[in-house]
Amino acid sequence: MFVLTPEDVEISSVQHPKRPKRVPILSYQDKTFGLLSVFSAHQQEEAQASWRDLTSNEGHLCVLLEEPHRFSLWRHVQIDQELLNPVLPTAYARSCLLLVQALYGDVEQLLGSKQAKAFGAAFLQNASVPIQKAGGLGGLLRLNPLIEELPDWGEEELCTLLLELHRLGTEFFGRSHFAPRTLSALDILPGDEKTIFLNWLQQSLLGKLWLSA
Repeated sequence: MFVLTPEDVEISSVQHPKRPKRVPILSYQDKTFGLLSVFSAHQQEEAQASWRDLTSNEGHLCVLLEEPHRFSLWRHVQIDQELLNPVLPTAYARSCLLLVQALYGDVEQLLGSKQAKAFGAAFLQNASVPIQKAGGLGGLLRLNPLIEELPDWGEEELCTLLLELHRLGTEFFGRSHFAPRTLSALDILPGDEKTIFLNWLQQSLLGKLWLSA
């Protein structure tokens, strides 16, 4: 989102929580950014392309630092007591919630309440951590992702939900019969959030499951 020079920012370092090394941190306008990659001076076009891809296609808040002899790419992170957490676009959690609610609704509507109960029990058993963060299965299904506060899910938890959701969709509807219908629930997302989420999904291993149909 920002193209800056060293005069615009403050660079320091913090101790990595799990490894015996220090991690560089860039501070700008009360935000902190972690170093992603470094490019030599003649790689300006590559650096700018990577920066645009992260900001426009994936929705990340990023800084491209233009230095005399190199370019460096930094992504927004939160520093807490335990680790450096990349700040994920809200489109990820909002999309995941819509997919869960859509697939559960289809099971209930098309297969009946007994099958929906079995779906919910299996989903809770295999994705309990992210589901509990959303207030349990009932809370997850009742939450309006367009207007209410979203669960604080990390990338690993989102992947857990999507992997288990696809497994159950395949079990209840067959491998290629549910994904397009479920993904159509994302059409109500505001702005370019659907594109941001699908770009992330496509670049992950989960893309082969969800987007190959």
